[in-house]
Parts: sequence; structure tokens; C-alpha cells
Amino acid sequence: MRRLIESLLELTRFDAGQEVLKRLRFDFSKVVLDSADMVQTLADERRVKMSVDAGRLEITGDPERLGQVVTNLLTNAIQYNHPEGEVRVKLESQDGLAVLTVADTGKGIAPGDLPHVFDRFYRADQSRTGAGAGLGLAICKAIVEAHGGTIDVSSEVNAGTIFTVRLPV
Repeated sequence: MRRLIESLLELTRFDAGQEVLKRLRFDFSKVVLDSADMVQTLADERRVKMSVDAGRLEITGDPERLGQVVTNLLTNAIQYNHPEGEVRVKLESQDGLAVLTVADTGKGIAPGDLPHVFDRFYRADQSRTGAGAGLGLAICKAIVEAHGGTIDVSSEVNAGTIFTVRLPV
């Protein structure tokens, strides 16, 4: 219950423009690698192979908040994957943007659910009642947009999902 309330308060602060973000120059690849290390145990438990391709890429922003985004995307990619599945993470520079992709080989998201995955309290898989409150991706979107970036999703049922985050460098 506490985590739910904290998430709602966090979203409310973003909505009101009251969430204070750090504006530091940092190596985003370190945040990506640290996040991957943090969820590696979960990947091992679920027998999901994770690969990361992230060369040094400096951006300006809040490394803790962006780490929250990366960790959430990786956790979802692992949790909604198949045993023996894969999660591929790539960070690269494209047209003046840092582009992070998190691709999995999981069950995918139904076309009717795709437009709603960033909505608050939305959970595509209603059978996973204990999987969370449906706020994680809404928070990710708020954090990315507060950095002047975008987050998109594409998916194919039974083939996997790809989240793409684009941030100004």
C-alpha cells in the first residue's frame, strides 16, 4: 500500500511540475549497465538471458530517475518473458539522441492493449493481480518526458516487445 501511495504521489508531482529532477552530465551507459546488474538475479531465477550493448554515451539529466526507468523496463521484460527467453538491451546515439531499446522474446502485448500500456492503473494481463498496480510504465513515461524525451512500445503477440526511449544528449 505504501508503494502504491508513493507512486501516486510521484505521478501527481510530475503532473503539477513539482518533481525536481537533477540536471547532471553523466554516462548513461553506466546507468544502463548498473540497472542490468541489479536485475540479473531476477533474470537468472527466471532463466532469461540478458545481453547489453551500451557504449559510453553522455547525456544531461537525473541519473537516479533514468535508472528507475531502465530498471522498470528490464524488470518487465524479464517478468513477462518465457523461461529460456532473452532480453536484449542496446544504447546508441542516433541523430543527436540517446536511443535505448529494451527488447524481449516474451508473450507480447495484444494490439488492443498497446495504446494503453502507459495509462495509469492499466494492466494488460488481468490474471497477474499481484504483479503491481499498473503505475510503473506511467511513471517511466513521466520521467522520460520530464527529460524532454519520448518512450514508445511495439509488440507482437507470442514474439516479444520492444520499448524504445529517446533522450536528448
